[in-house]
Amino acid sequence: MKKILTTIIFVLVLGAAFFGIRRATTKATAASTATAAPAAKAAAQFNITFVPYPPKDLSSPNASEEELISFAWNEFFALNWKSRYYTTNSNFRRGLPDTNWDYDKDAAPAPDLLVWETYAHRVELRRWNDVMNNFDTVPYYQYSKPILADPGVKTNLFNNLDENNEIGSCDVYAQVYKYYKKYQVLYQAKANRDEFNYIKDHYPTKEKLDSATSKTANNITLDSAYFKGAIGNCDLPDSAKIFCLPCGTTVGTSLEGAMEVKTAWRQLTPEEDSNRYLMRTVLTYENGPNGQAKAVNRRYALIAIHIIHKTKNYPNFVFATFEQVDVDSSYMGYVELDKKGHETDNFHKNYPRQHPIAAITAASTVYVHQELKKRNPRSIWQYYRLVGVQGQPDTTVSSANFFLANYVVESDSVLASFHGSSIGHPFDKKSNILHNNKFLSIGGCQGCHGAAQVNLGTDGSFLCDTVDKPVRMPDPLNYGNAKLSNYIHTFQAYDRVHTLLLEKQKQQK
Repeated sequence: MKKILTTIIFVLVLGAAFFGIRRATTKATAASTATAAPAAKAAAQFNITFVPYPPKDLSSPNASEEELISFAWNEFFALNWKSRYYTTNSNFRRGLPDTNWDYDKDAAPAPDLLVWETYAHRVELRRWNDVMNNFDTVPYYQYSKPILADPGVKTNLFNNLDENNEIGSCDVYAQVYKYYKKYQVLYQAKANRDEFNYIKDHYPTKEKLDSATSKTANNITLDSAYFKGAIGNCDLPDSAKIFCLPCGTTVGTSLEGAMEVKTAWRQLTPEEDSNRYLMRTVLTYENGPNGQAKAVNRRYALIAIHIIHKTKNYPNFVFATFEQVDVDSSYMGYVELDKKGHETDNFHKNYPRQHPIAAITAASTVYVHQELKKRNPRSIWQYYRLVGVQGQPDTTVSSANFFLANYVVESDSVLASFHGSSIGHPFDKKSNILHNNKFLSIGGCQGCHGAAQVNLGTDGSFLCDTVDKPVRMPDPLNYGNAKLSNYIHTFQAYDRVHTLLLEKQKQQK
């Protein structure tokens, strides 16, 4: 049954080093107040719900900060709902909630399997043999070479941590003062049913996908549109043969829209409390005999989750990012990578958060934690917080979420302070996104994904680009694969093509 949290008015009282949050006459102290931005609205109203399905869109393209924050939390709770995959008569369908479950019916910290965990992994989306299975197929991760596994190792787990760096920019580690590089952060990326089925139904092979994205990128360069005469990037006709992911809408369709989820994980040290983390047995990789790849199962802790969602009112995606509350007190460190993907000597230990969490965002976390404890005092999500949300592209550099970045997903300046035209030019402040047929210069997550839209023609998705895809091997075993350099070279190649197209267009006029 739908449970709508009563709209609460928070009065934010800001101090020089802390802020207090009042609900009626009750005071609550925000977690990690040192990360909170020093200014916020005088009052914030949230409409946060605990329901099994994510919202398909916001009611207006001009949503307030409170509405965007509520949308982000509503997605979070829907995607962290119990999956119906293993329930009776479920037919093993992925990406769907068990509607018999609820946050206040389960005394456990979290269900054994969550909705987003059953989304399609990037390797399922872009399989090495170039043949897509159905979305509901049991997970099967195919790479270019066979991977060994000892008896008893499960290779079909839903959590396949096959990435070990931040787009080739840096490697990240935890508790670096005591353990140096022992506890590395690993990542995975997934897509929902709507995105998966769009690709399978329209561009299921590398050749077809490359053709569509290249055509889209060229059209954007020449016409400031996905094709000449096109308005926006929702509901464009299939006959155009361009790449345009589905938009979620509350009108006339059941589509929730394309959604992608990226998560960050690490093993815990013996001193750390696993009761403060969502823990999972995951699939990851290491060197086996004679240098062969070997699959292993390990216990890992979830430390961050990104959710991006394309909707009718927000066709450039709503970007929301969450993290475990202890990340910036876990002595994290990142090591810069060179052009060949090898670690350099530049090891940044206990690095600072480059952009603070806004007070209004921290206030929403305090309120959510209070409500969770009422439903289930053991809920694991009381140890996770919202970092920020980006809605419509906003060119105001001083806005609180202009440089939206997660502490353990965008750690170095290339990603944490991204404001450029491409991965190779992260700070040039040139246009990087097409919004309502106009080029804009945006920062943070949205600007980075916008660069993929404008330059690579992928509608803002890095899962659908041509760089190192189909995925050859898991990152930990993909020696010599300079991911960052590959992205830079790809952006440069497209830039040369687009320059020639513009010169030809100019000559024809």
